[in-house]
Amino acid sequence: MAFDVEFHQSSTLGLIAIPNAVPYSATKGAIIQLTRNLALDLGSFNIRVNSVSPSGINATTTYEIGESVGMNKNQLDEFIKGKCLQRVCQPEEVANLFVFLASDLCPFMTGANLVLDGGSTIV
Repeated sequence: MAFDVEFHQSSTLGLIAIPNAVPYSATKGAIIQLTRNLALDLGSFNIRVNSVSPSGINATTTYEIGESVGMNKNQLDEFIKGKCLQRVCQPEEVANLFVFLASDLCPFMTGANLVLDGGSTIV
């Protein structure tokens, strides 16, 4: 059976709290819940809906978000070193996960939020 696929990008900040990030975190949390509700509503139309929550993508936006919550580059670098894999996520790693979600390799997955964070939400 063929399925159509819809996916969203959230963030690990939709799962955890950090100081001074209420609007950003609330929005990302809402994306996760939107994904779950759409999966429920669209499943009967053979539409799978999933989201991806990466953490710290190697992009200027990572540092911009850090600055917006009061972290300078050195503080953000130290924060990253304290994570399991001690590095940021590369953009192609996020793209690969979206390619997987769009493929026929996971036809039974819907309503899921896949966390791509190198273990950052477990420490």
